[in-house]
Amino acid sequence: MKFDNLADLPPTLVVAGDLDAALDQGRAYVERLRADGTDARLARCPKAIHGFLSMPGLVPAARPARREMLAFLREHLHATPRS
Repeated sequence: MKFDNLADLPPTLVVAGDLDAALDQGRAYVERLRADGTDARLARCPKAIHGFLSMPGLVPAARPARREMLAFLREHLHATPRS
């Protein structure tokens, strides 16, 4: 499925590990969102592989990444909706 415009999507946080094979796709998605006017941010996590968020006991980067996700949600769930 292809979308011509991503401007109406909500603010987006993409979290990806530096060792994740999908990092480039995450970066490209954030760039596309920004190009269409959507507030988007990429959080890169050092020494982290794909799926690292589900392994906080094994991958040290998972805990701070989870905290960043929660902070992002708190910030944007309390924000005033766009007109």
